[in-house]
Amino acid sequence: MTEAREMAIRLEATRVLVFARHPLEAFPSVSWELGAWLRLFPAENVICVNRRDLVAARNWAFREYALKAPKSIDWWICVDRDMRPRDRTAPFLCQEGDLVGCLYDTGRNACAWDDPAAVHGGLFRFNRRVVEALADKAPWWDYTRSADGCTWGCECGRFVEKVRAAGLRVARAGWCGHKDKE
Repeated sequence: MTEAREMAIRLEATRVLVFARHPLEAFPSVSWELGAWLRLFPAENVICVNRRDLVAARNWAFREYALKAPKSIDWWICVDRDMRPRDRTAPFLCQEGDLVGCLYDTGRNACAWDDPAAVHGGLFRFNRRVVEALADKAPWWDYTRSADGCTWGCECGRFVEKVRAAGLRVARAGWCGHKDKE
């Protein structure tokens, strides 16, 4: 039997940003597991972000829904519409940290989690300290490219680097299903 842990966030003070990735996709395209999980949060704090380009969507959402958020919001959860939270996702809500990522099968990068400090964009959360520290550091998400532009790293890596450079704590916990993977 596992011991229940207290959540590191207050659900009523958390804004959840669901990234649909395309203007025509909206809440009907989320997995049933994600739909059920979103019911943990007040409906008025769950927002679907519909932008064609995911990097632009993350930057736009940070500007519009984090920087302009009322003071009553202390945490933000960003989740892609194809994530499938389950019981094993619970530690993600309990882990202390300014930026907390949840492990999942990225589906395309076998070494995505090799770095023990890696956080990826499928499911992560950050607090007001991150928002305040990065307010003037736009763009917050962007691909890292080699000098010749032939290789790149994911957009989430740049965000994590900025959070670390601000002296904030990055952590990860839990597991989330992704697409058709447990």
